[in-house]
Amino acid sequence: MKDGLTRKWNDSKGFGWAAGVLAMVSVSALVSPMAFSEAPGAAPAPQASPAAPGGNATPAAKPEGLQPKAVPVEEAKNFGTVAKGEAIEYSFKVRNNGKSDLVINDVKPSCGCTIGKFDKVIKPGEEGKITLTIDTKAFSGPISKSAVVLTNDPAKPQFSLTLSAYVKPYVEVAPWGFFRIQGLVGEELTSDLILGSDEPAFKPVKVEVPHSYLSATLAPATEKERVEGKGKTQWKVTLKADKTSPVGIPSGEVKVITGIAKQPELVIKVSGIINESVGVLPSQVTFGTFDPKGGGLSREIDVVNRNPKNSAFKVTAAEVGVPGIITEVKSLDNAKAKVVVSIDPKVIKKGPFDTFITIRTNDAVKGEIKVPLRGVSL
Repeated sequence: MKDGLTRKWNDSKGFGWAAGVLAMVSVSALVSPMAFSEAPGAAPAPQASPAAPGGNATPAAKPEGLQPKAVPVEEAKNFGTVAKGEAIEYSFKVRNNGKSDLVINDVKPSCGCTIGKFDKVIKPGEEGKITLTIDTKAFSGPISKSAVVLTNDPAKPQFSLTLSAYVKPYVEVAPWGFFRIQGLVGEELTSDLILGSDEPAFKPVKVEVPHSYLSATLAPATEKERVEGKGKTQWKVTLKADKTSPVGIPSGEVKVITGIAKQPELVIKVSGIINESVGVLPSQVTFGTFDPKGGGLSREIDVVNRNPKNSAFKVTAAEVGVPGIITEVKSLDNAKAKVVVSIDPKVIKKGPFDTFITIRTNDAVKGEIKVPLRGVSL
C-alpha cells in the first residue's frame, strides 16, 4: 500500500515538473523575440542576402571608395571665329579620379552635324579623350552644339560637353543662299547669284556642277548687279539647265573655287521644280474586270496646261485603237480640258485590253501624250 502511494506521488511530482518545464519553454518562445528585439543595445540578427536566379548570391555593390570618378578637365570650348565650311574638332580630356575603371558607355551629340569619338575605358588615375567634330557647311553666325556623355560613375552618370563658335562666311551669297531652277521641260532655265567678299584674294576661277544638263559661268558683277553690304569684290555666277533637264526637283550642290585660303570652296545647293508643259491626271486609266451590260462605264482624264506662253492651249484629239472604247474631248478653258473615256457595250469584245489613249495638243513641246489604258471585258 505504501509502495503504491509512493509511486503515485512520484508520478504526480514528475508530471508536474515536466509540465512546468513545457510551460517555461512555451512562454520563453513567445516572449524572447520581442524581449531581444527591444532590449537596449541589442544588435540586430544578420539577414541572409537574397539568392540570385540559379542559386548564386547577388553580387554586392562596390564600396564607395572603390567607385570610378569622372572628372572632365573642361566641359566647354569656344573656337571664336571660323570660316564657313571649316570642320571644328576638339578633344575634351576626362580624368578618372576613382579606384576602378571608368567606362564611357556612349556619347550622344545633339544634332547630326556633330560626330563624337571617345575612349571606352579610362583606368584609375589616368585620362581619356572624347573628341567632337562639327561640320559648319550648313551654318552662319553663332552656333553652340553639345553632346551628352554617359558613364558608369554612380555619382556622375552623365554630363555634357559643348563646342561653340561664330561661323563667318568669307564669301557671302545674295539674294539667297541657293540656286533655284524652275520651269518646264524643253526650256533653257537659269538662276543667278551674286558672290561677294572683302578678302583681297577673292577671285572665283572654277565652278563644278552636279549634273550633265547643268552648266555655270562666272563674271564680275556690274554696278547694276552689285548687292549693297555684300563685300568689296562681287562676282555673278549663272547656273543654266538645258532643254534635256528631266522632270522633277533638281538636287545636288554647285562648288565654287574661291581663291581664298580660309574658305577655298563655297558649296551652294540646287533646288526648284521642272514640270512637263502639259500634265494629265490620272497618269493611267483602268476599268478592271467589268460586265459591259452593267452601265456607268466611263473614266475622266484632266489635261492641264502649265505653259503660260501658250495662252491658246487646246486638246485637239484623243484616240484609242480598241473597238468599243469611245473618247470625247471637253475643252473647259485655255488652261484645262477633260477627256472622257467610255465603253460601248454593243461593240466591245470579251477579253482583256492593254493599250494607250493618245491625247494630242497644240503645245510645242508636249504635242502628244500617251496614257495607259487597261481592263477585262466579261
